[in-house]
Amino acid sequence: MTSMPSDALPAQVCKRIVRWSRRSDLAALCLTCKALQREAEVKMYEIIMSGNIQATFRACQSVISRARLGPYVRSFYIFQDGGRFQRALPEGFWGVVRLALSKMRSLQCLVIHDPTYSNGWVLGDTSRVPFQLQEARLFFYWDRNFVRFLESQNKLKSLHIIDGPDNDSFLQLEAGSLPELQTLDGILMAAEHIVSVTTSITHLQITLDPNSEPDLLAFIPKLARLTSLGALSILHLSEHLGVRAFPLIAATCCTLRHVGMIPLPLPGPNSIYFYRALLSMHQLRMLEVGTAAWTPQPTGIQQRILASEIRVYCPSIEYVCFWTGGGRTLWILDGNDWSYHPDNGHHTPLDALWKAR
Repeated sequence: MTSMPSDALPAQVCKRIVRWSRRSDLAALCLTCKALQREAEVKMYEIIMSGNIQATFRACQSVISRARLGPYVRSFYIFQDGGRFQRALPEGFWGVVRLALSKMRSLQCLVIHDPTYSNGWVLGDTSRVPFQLQEARLFFYWDRNFVRFLESQNKLKSLHIIDGPDNDSFLQLEAGSLPELQTLDGILMAAEHIVSVTTSITHLQITLDPNSEPDLLAFIPKLARLTSLGALSILHLSEHLGVRAFPLIAATCCTLRHVGMIPLPLPGPNSIYFYRALLSMHQLRMLEVGTAAWTPQPTGIQQRILASEIRVYCPSIEYVCFWTGGGRTLWILDGNDWSYHPDNGHHTPLDALWKAR
């Protein structure tokens, strides 16, 4: 009896073997036969994600040296394991990354955490960028290279950034840029500018710092441009500003389905502004509130009572998330009662509630 050559394995059989193989076994499959190598490489290089910079560097070198590999890459991540300590990466590393990116014509998701924020030049030459991303999380300074890249991405749907144009006319996006952007996560300066050039945003998260707080009240009315905005999250909103910001949000964006993270006023004169704002939000389903000013922090039955009180003023509410000093608790309406889901202190679905609504 003659044996069938390994290269004669049907493609569907190879795909099925690879489909049910662990990622750690894919390298071994590549050494088994040519037919399995082809299918295993597709899965191996579909996602390049490792907190080990040396492993990322070697993957980039493989993509550069083997022309068949670049088109397999759909998601590419650059980050370092090691917690808070992040070492600067040499220019030679970024040069290899730039060349590897030029081979990834099917890339859809790009995540780069640059510890120095200064290597956006790897994306600046748009003639060498063959892909149209759908999702990007880019820790770079907002410079001319970064602007050119964003202007070239007409299919981008989700963007997370850490810098903005700082009122520099040379660093402004062209009107009509990012025409399909739906989800934006960034600082207020970036949100102000991007909202002025595109109206397609449906989910917006803004991170405030003490210097940007005075600009928030002037920015909120501009959200009226975003007629499809369904979720708004504001991080680090102080209690004194929240008392003024939440009624303004309700007046400008009364069709929001998600709002967070609003400081919950203590019982007293300021609470009337909070509950009056809720009265006008007829489509609100989820509200995230902070209770940092409360002593003691409300827990258990107290949170249940507060959630029920919120629903009296906003009957459409189905979810209330309390941010306390010790974590977060999500309360979900179940019939006429509330069930709770506490945060365990690690990364959980509660971290992206604003994206889900």
